[in-house]
Amino acid sequence: MTYNSDDEDEDMILEGTRLVGDLAVMRLTEQMRYLRDIRRKGSRRYGRRRISRTRVSVEQIYRGLGDNYFRRAYRMTYESFKRLHEKLAPGIERARIQSRNYKPKGGREGGMYSDPPVPNGRITTSVRLACAIRYFAGGSPYDILSKYGISHIEMLESVWQVTEAVNTLPEFAIRYPESAEEQRKIAQGFEKVSTVGFSNCAGAIDGILIWMHKPSAAQAKNAGDVCQSKFLCGRKGKFGLNCQAVSDVRGRILDIAIPYGGSSADCIAFERSKLFGRCEDGLMKNGNILFGDNAYLNTQYMATPYSNVHGNDKEKSKDDYNFYHSQLRIRVECSFGMLVQRWGLLRMAMPKKLTITRIVAIVNALARLHNYCIDETDRNNITEDLETLPLDLQYMMEDDSGYLDMRQSSTHEVPVPTELLTASEEIDVNERRRHNRANPEGTLPRKALHDIVRDSAYHRPVPNQRGSGYTYKT
Repeated sequence: MTYNSDDEDEDMILEGTRLVGDLAVMRLTEQMRYLRDIRRKGSRRYGRRRISRTRVSVEQIYRGLGDNYFRRAYRMTYESFKRLHEKLAPGIERARIQSRNYKPKGGREGGMYSDPPVPNGRITTSVRLACAIRYFAGGSPYDILSKYGISHIEMLESVWQVTEAVNTLPEFAIRYPESAEEQRKIAQGFEKVSTVGFSNCAGAIDGILIWMHKPSAAQAKNAGDVCQSKFLCGRKGKFGLNCQAVSDVRGRILDIAIPYGGSSADCIAFERSKLFGRCEDGLMKNGNILFGDNAYLNTQYMATPYSNVHGNDKEKSKDDYNFYHSQLRIRVECSFGMLVQRWGLLRMAMPKKLTITRIVAIVNALARLHNYCIDETDRNNITEDLETLPLDLQYMMEDDSGYLDMRQSSTHEVPVPTELLTASEEIDVNERRRHNRANPEGTLPRKALHDIVRDSAYHRPVPNQRGSGYTYKT
């Protein structure tokens, strides 16, 4: 039998070609099957495999932590958390739907439809709320997502959904009360703790620096066509926002505004707020006033301390007044101390990628949750004991943003962040002089308060000789 070498070579070539074609078809089929699986599993990124996660409920976390550790980790009791969730659940779900580009289908309005499938199961609104609370309290995002079995993206989306739900809930709105009756109740609270019986203090006001990274030039421009230096607080050497707040004697925030960057004076920032306009229009009723420090101007609706009187024997009564004035004004600083102790996010520079608008939204939400926690503490008759968890402390100390140490306030035993309080410079001296000439001292409420201290023979307390306490009245 004779073999043709040309035919044999041709057959080998054809066989090799068929094998290569079959391999190419098999490879293409595998790729198409892989891409189909990706679409079915809902992967967010091309070529990224889905991670199987086991969802964990808040109730399971509570059973593992117990009452005491749950309250320390989530800044409220489990019962308070459930009440908070009941209030916020509709808003969280509404924010979740609005954040998605998915449009429900089902014919005419009100038709039957269902959300797209979620491979690992739906994330409940209670889990989203718990993730946001732990993040606000200072927890690491990676610890939170691994604890609840959700992705990093979903964890961060939960923060924004909860922030929006808190800020849009009318019940949590923060606005200084208009009615004379509510102002009288605020003043009565301050009167109970005033040694000399000041009865017209209806709120204490001060500023706090909201620490942030240096904003980009575009962010600064969008914030009001200003330069980046407007966000630098010279006294603290940090970039941030000037937050103006009024608190009651319990530490609840009655009014809050973030109008300027950290370089502005408290007085200028206050005059930009809505509260200033309301005060100018006669907000304060029945002689009630606010107590502020020397960063503000002494007016008909605000009493400030006297300047440069300490150690001056000729101005002894004014120095005495300054002490009893500060006895009430310190309540707003204690409120700031509780705020940043409760929400550890404020003890670090805000995450770098956050816009100024989102930072303001977060701070407003934290202030509202702060008020809710105080109300729940009073409801349950719980002593404030928000000791930072070691895990939170470690995360904040290891964070690149840095960590601010806390000190104990000698007056009320409330932790106060010394690097954040009194964030801005005092008002210009010439401006203060012009104001004083236009508003004589005898026509302002501060004069009447000073006379109460002087006529009652109260003096700045000094340690007695035995060192067993302080003497307030001579």
